[in-house]
Amino acid sequence: MTVGPARAAQTHVAIQSVNASVSDPAPGEQFTLTITVANLQSSSGPVEVTDVYVRRAGSTEEFARIDDVGTVAPGGTLQIPLPVQFDEPGGKRLTVSAVVQDGDGDFERVNYPLYVDVEEPNDATLSFSQVDPVAGQESAINVTVSNGDQQPLSNARLGLSGPATIENPERVTASLAAGTQTSHTYQVTFDDPGRRTLDATLTYETSAGYTRSVNGSLDVDVDAATVDTDLSVEAVEENGTSRIRATVTEYGNVELRDVQVRAVADGRTVARSLVPDVPAEGSKTVSLAVDDVSAGNVTVVADYTAAGERRTIDRTIRYTPAPNAAVTLTGVEVTRTNGVVTLDGDAANVGNADARSVLLSVVETDGVRPVPPKKEYFVGAIETSEFATFELTANVSADVDAVPVRVEYTVDGERVSEVVSVDVSGSTGGSDGQSGPGIGLPLVGIGAVLVALILLVGGVYAWRRR
Repeated sequence: MTVGPARAAQTHVAIQSVNASVSDPAPGEQFTLTITVANLQSSSGPVEVTDVYVRRAGSTEEFARIDDVGTVAPGGTLQIPLPVQFDEPGGKRLTVSAVVQDGDGDFERVNYPLYVDVEEPNDATLSFSQVDPVAGQESAINVTVSNGDQQPLSNARLGLSGPATIENPERVTASLAAGTQTSHTYQVTFDDPGRRTLDATLTYETSAGYTRSVNGSLDVDVDAATVDTDLSVEAVEENGTSRIRATVTEYGNVELRDVQVRAVADGRTVARSLVPDVPAEGSKTVSLAVDDVSAGNVTVVADYTAAGERRTIDRTIRYTPAPNAAVTLTGVEVTRTNGVVTLDGDAANVGNADARSVLLSVVETDGVRPVPPKKEYFVGAIETSEFATFELTANVSADVDAVPVRVEYTVDGERVSEVVSVDVSGSTGGSDGQSGPGIGLPLVGIGAVLVALILLVGGVYAWRRR
């Protein structure tokens, strides 16, 4: 038997196709190239795929590689997933290579040209609000996420970082519909003035299930804090009441926050009020009620926070309560005649201002009806600490114990009206028109009159005998 020379293995291998999981990957986004290696039927035996790699066309710059991939029988194919990532945008001309080894130990390399366009993603974008931050003061910065894609984005995670204290820097939006946007407000505090940069990173998932990232930045000029606060106070009268009006003004470039104004007299706080935040180069005014405060020094204190520090400013004024009148009924005598009650007394001004156009009148109620001749009584003016007499008449039922009397007067141009109750429970009267017990002249007064009459008659008799 004659043995001829051994035949060399016949290897016919090719890269059949290369498919990218993303048509236009974004910079920094990892995607997958699925490489199909085919061992043709004409091959004499199986081949071992030892290496698969991706390089820049015409260069040794390598982007991805995988070793010891597997074996492919004649007429078979092998699909090889290869993760790839490009950091820079732009078109990429690539060469995909596969190295195979046949049964004789010989190696063969096959190539496949590939073009990949790396583009900045346009499905999600970031935008920032314009701010003028001040060092040491919290500022609000808005970051808006917009979905320009035709499909929704999900699990959108937005993070803000930079040389500042940022409250709650990570925000999550579960889903963002196509063509919509959402805004996130960050409270940011810069410690020092100067040029500062804030960086925002958005990571999200596309409708196809790919994870992408978008970066954005905001450059801001942080100003040095200038605090220049002023407090002005004045005593005023509002709606007939005494008040102190306080105005807090900030001439600097900071906002005054958590502002509280209080009035202090004789070492105690007599009134206080919260004030809305005072903007830079702005002012806010409050009014403090101090009706119960006597004349004297009153200190108004404003506490506030500016540029992260708690501060205080105060002003002292000489306070004099606004003038007021107070008319009261005193020394009222009650008589009843045939059902008609007569009220005689004094209207006294116990306030510190003159009362003008004082008018008294009986208020008609159940069992009380004002009747002539004195249904109402015009007193006129009553100076402070002075009084004037009055007389009122009313038809009062026997079971009524009190008669309401309306007291009206004018003080400092304002009309005051109030109703006081006059007790008539002790008044009784006879049908002859005379006062009942306890209502008319007292017995001592009657005796004095009789004595005076006797003395008068005696005097006349003695004079006639002279």
